[in-house]
Amino acid sequence: MLIAITGWSDCLLFQRQGQARSAMDSIDQRTIEKLAEFEKKQDPTLLYEILDSLEAAEAGIAVGDTTARKRAVARRLRLFAALDRQIDPTWNQKTPPPHGVPLPPVHGIVYGSGEVDPASIPDPEERARYVQALQANKGAQQRYSVQLELRRIDERARLFFDRFVTDRYGTSEPDRKEVDELLAASPVNEARKAYVRALMARRR
Repeated sequence: MLIAITGWSDCLLFQRQGQARSAMDSIDQRTIEKLAEFEKKQDPTLLYEILDSLEAAEAGIAVGDTTARKRAVARRLRLFAALDRQIDPTWNQKTPPPHGVPLPPVHGIVYGSGEVDPASIPDPEERARYVQALQANKGAQQRYSVQLELRRIDERARLFFDRFVTDRYGTSEPDRKEVDELLAASPVNEARKAYVRALMARRR
């Protein structure tokens, strides 16, 4: 009877591990897909969705589950690499683009947005310049908004990554080696690698 109970327990454990691996595979796939979609659409909502799913998955990782924690760190590093590809280091929050563009000399009714209907501009050259200026201004405002959100996302991602490393990694040589191997295999830049290594160094 004891053998049967032990065998059943082992079976349940194996089943749960298989379910956990399947869930992680699903999270990995969704993360990759959403990152690719963000790079096309530049919609920060996709990155917030990634953060939500990563944080939920990491909360369920048991202390001592090295396989799960390695996968979690690899996912985080993939996210950091994507952020670094998109974050513009020259962006300055204190210099937002102007709201709107100058109106042409002759135009129709000015709407509450400060814009006019381009069709109300009689001069075709003035109309074309106005439309081009509007498009450029809206593009600049969109880029400013995305850069602002990217920094907020990066701050949140760092906060949770710091907590995860603090909770799941110790000061042993195997733990340090594991992180070094993950960094070597990841697409993150040298600045990110230095940040992670400094984080591990504080664990000593």
